[in-house]
Amino acid sequence: MSRPETIDKVVIILAGMVAIVVVISVIGIALLKLMHPEADTSKGAELIASMITTVIGALVGFIGGRAYGRGEANGNHNEH
Repeated sequence: MSRPETIDKVVIILAGMVAIVVVISVIGIALLKLMHPEADTSKGAELIASMITTVIGALVGFIGGRAYGRGEANGNHNEH
């Protein structure tokens, strides 16, 4: 089994850091709602959803780029 490349480790660390921030943010919003039910948390929820969408998009782009790059390296690319 080969060792993961440096960029793979960076992507995993980035995704882990974002996941931790999202979890902490959700816990914070939940605690705020429990302590102050009248508080408006819609902006916080929008920011969390936006962050999740951005990270998923970045990871999908990264995976797609790696797959395309590996295909080119193997001589399996399609000419347009």
